[in-house]
Amino acid sequence: IEMVNRGWILRNTIVWHKPNCMPSSVKDRFTVDFEYVFFFVKNKKYWFETQYEPHQTQENRPDGIVREREFGYDTKYPEVRGFKTKPNIEQPQTPQKHGQDINYGEQGRNKRCVWKISPRPFKEAHFAVYPEELCETPIKAGCPEGGIVLDPFFGAGTTGLVALKQNKKFIGIELNPEYIEIAKKRLKPFLEQKKL
Repeated sequence: IEMVNRGWILRNTIVWHKPNCMPSSVKDRFTVDFEYVFFFVKNKKYWFETQYEPHQTQENRPDGIVREREFGYDTKYPEVRGFKTKPNIEQPQTPQKHGQDINYGEQGRNKRCVWKISPRPFKEAHFAVYPEELCETPIKAGCPEGGIVLDPFFGAGTTGLVALKQNKKFIGIELNPEYIEIAKKRLKPFLEQKKL
């Protein structure tokens, strides 16, 4: 990747999974329903705010071992007699690894690298506009409060819009005059609101 050749450090490759992607007429390959989002940094030390996602269930095993469930108890050897004692049905066990209870905390777990986000139509533009949700996490994680977000391919201004909603500034670069007008019209109400 040219960014790496120019001295940037690739920290993550994120997969944007699009569950409602455009239908494909190809017959000799699978339909592509994802795009990559690359997380680059310029230096080894950088500002980053961890983003969390809900941990869906306490029954999930952090060690990845598939286990049978019996009376609310998760066991690795459910069919070996005498190997384990039956737990009390009213006291289900919590997930454990190496004998220690795992507490994912109220915030949940560290956000993963596959993001399931549906593209949404934007009636003002005839080109594809990525959803605001796709920008929310990178801006939250990578830009401190009051910081500046740079988008060198500004398009319809989605990045700027999300930055404003998070009380951050932005710089948008766009060559196409049509896109510039769309972005200005879209951002105007938010910029006027900031002045109040």
